[in-house]
Amino acid sequence: MGNLAKQSIKDTDYLFASARIKSMEKNLLSREKLERMSEAKSLEEAFKLLSESGWPEISAPTLKAVEEVLAVRRAEAFALVRNMAPDKRLPDVFLIKYDYHNIKTILKSEATGEDPASLLIEAGRIPTKTLLVSLREEGNARITKTMADAIAEARDVLARTQDPQLLDFILDKAMYEDMLAMATEFGSDYLTGYVRLMIDSVNLRAAVRMRRMGKGIELLRHALVPGGSVSVSRLLNEITPDLIESAFGASPLALAGLAGGAALRGEGTLAAVDLACDDALLRYLKGAKYVAFGEAPLIGYLAAIEAELTAVRTIVAGRLAGLGAEMITERLRETYV
Repeated sequence: MGNLAKQSIKDTDYLFASARIKSMEKNLLSREKLERMSEAKSLEEAFKLLSESGWPEISAPTLKAVEEVLAVRRAEAFALVRNMAPDKRLPDVFLIKYDYHNIKTILKSEATGEDPASLLIEAGRIPTKTLLVSLREEGNARITKTMADAIAEARDVLARTQDPQLLDFILDKAMYEDMLAMATEFGSDYLTGYVRLMIDSVNLRAAVRMRRMGKGIELLRHALVPGGSVSVSRLLNEITPDLIESAFGASPLALAGLAGGAALRGEGTLAAVDLACDDALLRYLKGAKYVAFGEAPLIGYLAAIEAELTAVRTIVAGRLAGLGAEMITERLRETYV
């Protein structure tokens, strides 16, 4: 249906939605406002800055109270975009990661006998109660074939190895395979390019981390995800600073590649690699701001909302941990506005 849907839905069908989104971008939190939140005298004062940007009141200076508001903000933004978009599948590429998070949590809880309820996130395509039943009894139209195959493989591997990291690798590969298939089916080069860049980012981080930790090529093989612009085979060699810098040098992750090279030489940190990867992804998404109409502004806005929620969570968690404003600010990513 994807290509037919794309052919029948023209960019001009997004005129109203694009205009609405561009007006709403003005309410996104700027870097300057996030830094002011980091420097505020109290969390209550930081929350006041949020309310001035249209956020609902946060009931208490706790991470739990903040998470409740973040969940509401996410749900409202995604519902709004879904309602406005001519193709209602547009948000699914962003939402499926919550399904996979919940699947990981449920499968691990099966192995430990613990109740997964408190760790599930009610933000995916599939309600958590439905997902719990589906994993026990099987059969749900919203569980993709890729997802179902990965669930079976992950259960088997966890039973044989008791290694939850291998379970994560299996489900992460399936998640990006599903995301790439959804983006391709949707028919947007912009969205497909974003997913491929996400895969490259995952692989860059994995290669650098595995090398820094002294892990072997076999574990790296499990961690790498196919589908990016840099082939998995190129990274299944001895991971050196030169290899990382050259492999990603011609891509939007060039600066992240340099950060990876520095980390491997002992001249930089893994946190700097993560920051450079996240900033590269946001710079790609910011290209949507210069598109007059079409699906790109809606995709950019959804990613901007997710980045904004992450930034607020980072600030609140940092302040609750007693970190200074400078240290919190160093952890903040680029902003969409």
